[in-house]
Amino acid sequence: MKQRASRGVTLLEVMATMAVMLLGVAAAMTVVSQTTRSNRRTLTANQAQIIAEQTLENILQRGCQGSVTCETVSNETFDVYQTSEGFQRATAPTDTNIIARKYTVTVDVDNSVVPGSIEDGKAGEPAITRPLVGTTTGTLVNVRVSVAWDEPGIRSDQQMVVLQSRMAP
Repeated sequence: MKQRASRGVTLLEVMATMAVMLLGVAAAMTVVSQTTRSNRRTLTANQAQIIAEQTLENILQRGCQGSVTCETVSNETFDVYQTSEGFQRATAPTDTNIIARKYTVTVDVDNSVVPGSIEDGKAGEPAITRPLVGTTTGTLVNVRVSVAWDEPGIRSDQQMVVLQSRMAP
């Protein structure tokens, strides 16, 4: 019995192999693209959280600890520009080679000492108007810092991070 020698791979087999490889490469590219987009969104949200934390620390350093002076920072809105190098600026960069994301920071202070500053008369739980040990009633303030930015390519383009804290003397 004579064995027949193999002639190699047919064109149909080569095309089927190439189609399977093409599908695999396309799937890998999709995973890399989605991972990159997710990492960028996470980095942006982390930068916004850092800006909110720094704003809360600045409010504390200004002496906003339950006194009427807290009203000087209430309803304050300003922009922060985060460059790709990691620097924060108060104004947009004029150099077109510098890429910067714009964050809008809004500060809201609810103070029981100032009439009408607590939303709809609500004092929260535990109450913001409760007496504190070693101090007078109504010196506790609720400070909320919101940091918003535009994130293209997401259902709702506007994204936001909100940090809230209560401060007392």
